[in-house]
Amino acid sequence: MGQSKKDKTEKDSLPEPKQKVDFPIVAIGASAGGLEAVSELLKYLAPDTGMAFIFVQHLSPDHKSMLTPLLAKITSMDVGEVENKVQIKPDTFYIIPPDKEISVENDQLILSPRPESPKFNFPIDILFTSLSKTHRENVIGIILSGSATDGTIGMRSIKQEGGLTFAQDSSAKFDSMPKSAITAGLVDFILSPKDIALELNRISQNPLIRIPGTKHREEDLIDDANPDLVAIIKSLLKFTGVDFSVYKMKTIKRRILRRMLLNKVKDLKAYVNLIGEKKEELDILYQDLLINVTSFFRDSDTYKYLKEVLLPKLLKSKKAEETFRIWVPACSSGEEALSIAMMILEIQENSGTHIPIQMFATDLSEKAIRKARAGVYTKDELESVSPKRLQRFFTKSGNNYRISKSIRDICVYAPHNVLKDPPFSRIDFISCRNLFIYLDSAAQKRVLSTFHYALNETGYLMLGKAETISSSANLFSEVNKKYRIYSRKSSVDGRLLSLPTSRMNKGETQHTKHAMDADTKISAAKTTALQNSKNLDQAIDAVIVSDFLPPCAVINPQMEILQFRGKTDLYLSHFSGKASLNILKLVRKEIAFHLRSLISKCIKTDQRVRKTGIEMNVDNTAFVISIEVSPLLVEFEEKLMLVVFSQHDQVTGSQQVKGKDEIQDSILSIKEQKIKQLEDELALSQKDAMELSQEQEGFIEELQSANEEVVSSNEELQTVNEELETSKEELESSNEELVTTNQELQTRNDLLNESYDYSNAIISTLHEPMIVLDKNLRIKTANKSFYRIFQLKEDQIDGKKLFDFEEKRWNIPSLRELLEHIIPKNSSFSNFKITHNFPRIGEKVFLLNASRLIQKSHGEQLILLSFNDITDAMLTQKNELEEYTKDIEKTKNYNIELEKAVLERTKQLDLSNKALSEKNNELGKMNKELEAFAYISSHDLQEPLRKIQTFADRILEKEMVNLSASGKVYFQHMQKSANRMQKLIEELLTFTSLNSAERKFEALPLADIIKDVQNEMKEAIEAKKAKITINKMCDVSVIPFQFRQLINNLISNSLKFSKPEIPVKISISAEIVKKDTIKTIEDLSQKLYCHIQFSDNGIGFNQEYSKRIFEVFEKLHSKDEYPGTGIGLAIVKKIVENHNGFISATSELNKGTTIDIYFPAKK
Repeated sequence: MGQSKKDKTEKDSLPEPKQKVDFPIVAIGASAGGLEAVSELLKYLAPDTGMAFIFVQHLSPDHKSMLTPLLAKITSMDVGEVENKVQIKPDTFYIIPPDKEISVENDQLILSPRPESPKFNFPIDILFTSLSKTHRENVIGIILSGSATDGTIGMRSIKQEGGLTFAQDSSAKFDSMPKSAITAGLVDFILSPKDIALELNRISQNPLIRIPGTKHREEDLIDDANPDLVAIIKSLLKFTGVDFSVYKMKTIKRRILRRMLLNKVKDLKAYVNLIGEKKEELDILYQDLLINVTSFFRDSDTYKYLKEVLLPKLLKSKKAEETFRIWVPACSSGEEALSIAMMILEIQENSGTHIPIQMFATDLSEKAIRKARAGVYTKDELESVSPKRLQRFFTKSGNNYRISKSIRDICVYAPHNVLKDPPFSRIDFISCRNLFIYLDSAAQKRVLSTFHYALNETGYLMLGKAETISSSANLFSEVNKKYRIYSRKSSVDGRLLSLPTSRMNKGETQHTKHAMDADTKISAAKTTALQNSKNLDQAIDAVIVSDFLPPCAVINPQMEILQFRGKTDLYLSHFSGKASLNILKLVRKEIAFHLRSLISKCIKTDQRVRKTGIEMNVDNTAFVISIEVSPLLVEFEEKLMLVVFSQHDQVTGSQQVKGKDEIQDSILSIKEQKIKQLEDELALSQKDAMELSQEQEGFIEELQSANEEVVSSNEELQTVNEELETSKEELESSNEELVTTNQELQTRNDLLNESYDYSNAIISTLHEPMIVLDKNLRIKTANKSFYRIFQLKEDQIDGKKLFDFEEKRWNIPSLRELLEHIIPKNSSFSNFKITHNFPRIGEKVFLLNASRLIQKSHGEQLILLSFNDITDAMLTQKNELEEYTKDIEKTKNYNIELEKAVLERTKQLDLSNKALSEKNNELGKMNKELEAFAYISSHDLQEPLRKIQTFADRILEKEMVNLSASGKVYFQHMQKSANRMQKLIEELLTFTSLNSAERKFEALPLADIIKDVQNEMKEAIEAKKAKITINKMCDVSVIPFQFRQLINNLISNSLKFSKPEIPVKISISAEIVKKDTIKTIEDLSQKLYCHIQFSDNGIGFNQEYSKRIFEVFEKLHSKDEYPGTGIGLAIVKKIVENHNGFISATSELNKGTTIDIYFPAKK
């Protein structure tokens, strides 16, 4: 991150990196209040998660950012500002530089200048969106404290690509940014910064996360033939009716793994159990699999081609009375359909044509369809809609925008499964973008056949930029390769539709197909000829069916159409309004009553029913038709019925009956009454049904009209609010930068305050008076000693000139002259002696020192003046001089003798000084000899001592029988003495080494030190059956090896001086305390101290020995009663002093001892 110019030049010239980033990348966005939040997150974030972190925050371009040094103190990860084209590395925390934007290309971070007036894209959204496109599900997005709605657009991209998303909870100081993402339904985890860090730590340990250098995780963890994967797809089919087995398995597995990660499930079997127990999880997985990726005018160049070339061509080919019909499958929440609708209206306005438009927009997701029908979108979702279109086609609705009625009237939305449900017909243009990328080749072929059936002879199809029609080139011709535009070919096969086939219903999986052995392949080859024959039969049947099959439809008991056959346009038609596949809503109104009755009878009787002689009028032409409804005897998940329409000869007014008028009249007279009766009943029934339908439609229209009036009445208020909102956003943006800058300034100010407090504490504790003067010699401030010595109060001197206050009794001309030259000449003076009669304190003699001070903040020049009171020293010197003079007067007659005495005394003093110097040199040598002795003790003295011990052990072991009783006793005494001598040498060596040892402090948990010592002394502790209780603990800054020695000595002391037959109990606690709570010592220099208390239930001692026990070789008991060297506690005291602390002991005979240790909390 931080590099020299040479490094930067080399990096910029490097070729594109070959290594592919395969570890998680965490993008963090924040604004106002973000520094505090990200600091807390870093505090709890492990430094070795294997993830890379990129932090984007609003920073003022006018100030140098302090984020890097501030955050680097919190974590051991590499922290630094992003440099252009830097390779993304794991366990690194990148920070955006001021006035820059970040994007990602080829696993490198690319910097670009931030535009002066960004529209809607903010640096946070740019980074989120860029990462989601390049690293897809391997991205984790986090939004922390901040105002406005930055990050919501980018968070939507991360969510759509399968990444994980986090947002800060109510702990955010400014909650607008996280709240915007949460409200949009884009957040997986809503947590505090601490909990976000802990969750990231957990995720980094999950086996579902990619580890650098491994294969893609879905390929590693789930095989296509995995029975648990099959079980999940079957559960989805049963729960939703959607067969995901025809979707690409890689996409399915990636989304399943995402849900497993969010549910903290580590294997597929456990996830199968989870969806079996929680149906809501199955629904969430279903919504995740639908992948509703959409936006207004996505791929602007494609829409430009549609508006300028294709749509005008299609509209021009339609007659004035013909309806231009569009179908947008997989429309998600409607943005693509609305984009096309807006362009069509613009084309018509420009050309002056007004062809009726009918737009059918369908999707699997009912949730997405509900949003599309509502037609309400946020400002972020309308990012790519131009201001002109926003004003023309949208109305303000609260904080959101609603599509206008002119668009809503032409758009019909409906849930629809393009692989299963019957298609729309007579379509002029189909836009199906980015659906095929999720389907396997068989499903793509099925969908293309459906589109071919739905399109008119001159219809067009548009696919996504990554999609083709290679599997069905016989159905479509390529018109424009760049924009994936295709025209419909005339084809018999395209008019044939069949029920979809599921992989789950087949006898073999994709895996078993690939595992087919050689014998099976031979068997399959033998059936090829038979299959070709069947294909020929099917082709012949297809022609016959296409030309001679009557119009019919297959329906279920809910009257929903599952399939069409023949040409049904005469009987069925799509009408304006909400789309539906219910046959009663598609059939012409004149025959709907008859059809309902026939279907009802067929359901009740399970028999074929038929009605003939039904009249209907289509385009002023009368038709007489018959309708037949038959149950279908096929194996299906529900009962099906076949509705068959047949047309009789047309009846015209020119037809006349010739001859046999009498017979005709006779026939009429017999049948006329019956026919009249049936016609009346039919007319009445139709009238009732029509009236009821009209009343309902009228009521709905009234409600819609009333609602539109309410919406219209709000438009003026909403328009007024727009300007206020725009101003508010500008203020919020400015405020964010101010808040961020203020946070950095506050941090700097805190450091300055600490420095000021430190300096002020030093000045306040000085015994010498000090004052600060301005250039006019006015007193600005003074320390406590000044007020105390001169017996003044603050209000007596504040703002007054030094030489004018107290009736000019401080006027000292010589001092004034010196002070007046300090600032102009940048001079100073020291040890300037004045004698002056001061108010209240009388005549005093001072040595004065003065120098110039410059305040960098505003350039003010000041003078620091200090007073050193030498009055008492001068008086003492004067008194001594007077006494000496008197002595001279008295002994004036003995001048010669006195001079001799003085000379003799001087000589003696010289000799004494020489002797003292020699003594000091001798002490220095002794100190060196003591150090040498310590060295000798550790090497030369211990070696013969070890030999004495060794020979004594051998004699007692091998010559024991040859020794007399007294000899054995002597050898045992010798052995004990040698052991004591060795212990004494070791402790003396320890004591002396404490003076010269290097004092390197480290911050450590005290509990860990105690546990280490316990483990080392385990045998001794168990021998005494001792119980050590560790109470409240804290971290300490200590010299590690010395502090272990301290704990060791204290525990050893408690074990040694314990009561016989009573288990030893030791209690240790530690806490940070303020100096005000420490009563045993006064004038403590530090604010905080670490207080360690060590207590036992041993024999104790008289309190009068509480200081003596810490002296070297001091023992309160005989060596026979309690063996020891008397150095252990002296070592403890020395270690405490090395830590700038102090120690005390409190005890009572037979009631145990408490040791209190205090030392500064920080070093």
